[in-house]
Amino acid sequence: MAKIEVVVPEFAAGAESIKLRQWFFKECDAVKKLDELAECVTDKINVFIEAPADGKLLELMAEEGDRVNVGQTVAIIETE
Repeated sequence: MAKIEVVVPEFAAGAESIKLRQWFFKECDAVKKLDELAECVTDKINVFIEAPADGKLLELMAEEGDRVNVGQTVAIIETE
């Protein structure tokens, strides 16, 4: 079984961090590729972090309300 990192996408030129507003899944939930796992917000935009693969959400590495950086790993998905 492979483990795949879920990272914060680049959402605006020059932007470095964003606030994680809400997780839509919890640890051990099954997810499908491109499922919206979490919503992140700034004063101007909302960004969704999508699952990069089908699998099981093994670990959440950031909490709701945390500021997360572009490229930061925020979750791990275990694939079959």
